[in-house]
Amino acid sequence: MDYRNGYKETIKARERIRDYVYDTPLVRLDYISEILGTSVYAKLENMQRTNSFKIRGALNKIRKLSHEELQRGVVTASSGNHGKAIATCAKMLGIPAKIVLPDTSTDIKRQMIRDLGAEIVISTVEKRFIVAKEISEREGMTFIHPFDDLDVAEGQGTIAVEILNKMDHLKMIVPIGGGGLISGIAMYTKGVTRWAKVIGVEPENVARYTNSLKEGKPTEVNRGETLADGLLSVKPGESVFPIVRDLVDDVVTCEDKSIKKALDLLYNKEKLIVEPSSAIGLGAILEGKIKYDERDKLVLIITGGNVEGRVIEKIINS
Repeated sequence: MDYRNGYKETIKARERIRDYVYDTPLVRLDYISEILGTSVYAKLENMQRTNSFKIRGALNKIRKLSHEELQRGVVTASSGNHGKAIATCAKMLGIPAKIVLPDTSTDIKRQMIRDLGAEIVISTVEKRFIVAKEISEREGMTFIHPFDDLDVAEGQGTIAVEILNKMDHLKMIVPIGGGGLISGIAMYTKGVTRWAKVIGVEPENVARYTNSLKEGKPTEVNRGETLADGLLSVKPGESVFPIVRDLVDDVVTCEDKSIKKALDLLYNKEKLIVEPSSAIGLGAILEGKIKYDERDKLVLIITGGNVEGRVIEKIINS
């Protein structure tokens, strides 16, 4: 399949969601640019509604539903940014939503979802997707996967629309978990320009794409410990894997110690509140995994900021 035509769907997605989401800032990181000897920019999705890029894909999927489907509502399984995004979209559009949370989720996260008006269903980490799909089949609610859905990926790809409207000849550096974000970004980018590269970065201890690309198919890995708690999917999405395989220029890994260094620079030098998962791209640069010269423009996708400053300080000082 030629995914390069996916950019057309991303343009439609941009029109579909633009009245509901922010065109987030794209800023030059002066301190980091100085120490690296090149131009480094950050796309600040930590300043997006819900403080995460996830609302883009969730909203694109929901906005494509029929009136009847909207009336029946939506269901998902997520204890993080995707769950918050689905609950927020449902509140904005006045539709029912159920979020299946694992029994390991905190009371704060549960209350946050409740405050947005969504119903919570508690399951286990292992069974939460099964439970969400059972609810979907039993109650006729539309199941929205956090990453393995082309409508969701096309919504996430609207980030690339905003970046490429401002600059070209760049390297976009994208945190990679299940693959929804990077597949959407790659579809749009490779459809509209030959002068931009898309590079994925995943935790060294959860290298599901590195392994899967070697195997030539989505392959499950053992989940190791990592600071990048938003990038814990152990297997690439079946729908988005071929897009990553065919369109992404490179996928590299990053160690936790490099994520910590990057988080320190972003927090203390650039004064940004970002989740550890958002720091992984800069971590890979610091680790020497991404080659560049002084003429390059490196764009870090800052995926989210749902973290407290004291938590960042604890990680940096640990």
